[in-house]
Amino acid sequence: MTEETIEIKSGSSNGKMAPKTASTVHEFYLNGELKEAGDYVEWFDSMRHAGENDIIKIYINSYGGDIYSAIQFMSVLQDTNATVVCSVEGMCMSAATLVFLSADMFEVTPHSMFMFHNYSGGTIGKGGEMIDQIRHERKWSERLLREVYKDFLSEAEITSILDNRDIWMDGEDVITRIKLKIEKMNMEADKVIAAEIKATPKTKPKK
Repeated sequence: MTEETIEIKSGSSNGKMAPKTASTVHEFYLNGELKEAGDYVEWFDSMRHAGENDIIKIYINSYGGDIYSAIQFMSVLQDTNATVVCSVEGMCMSAATLVFLSADMFEVTPHSMFMFHNYSGGTIGKGGEMIDQIRHERKWSERLLREVYKDFLSEAEITSILDNRDIWMDGEDVITRIKLKIEKMNMEADKVIAAEIKATPKTKPKK
């Protein structure tokens, strides 16, 4: 049986929509482990130099990996002028979810699986140094996760992740949450526009 991809369009992180006619579609496959950032230099260069009529399409089937690579993906996808499409085909877990949620458009194939959790790491050194590192990483991870998962996960869910709970979802769960996130963002944008219109001084016609 042929299963269709479910697509959700939005003006999410970068506020862009797909061009009616794309000049070039740049395709990338993020499969397996998310490796060190140095392995993706050519990808990053291609993404950053893509035109505003181009589409960057990232196919994701990844259980996660290097959190710092995911952070650079987020930065690159924010910088590009192209429209970013992330298409999950199988699994999207851990650091890969940061890349997924950086898109402008989303595709989720049936039976895909998602998992959200806190970063993993380690520490070594003198006792005081290790305590300082752990305290710093707690603050750093909290800022990162609250920014990335805002309006997608609830505050209680984000807090539970910071306390080391794993959250599992199927594709339908993710689609529903993305729809709600988009609706909230559109409502907030409408409020900003309405406030700007209200604040604009009215000019009287000259006699």
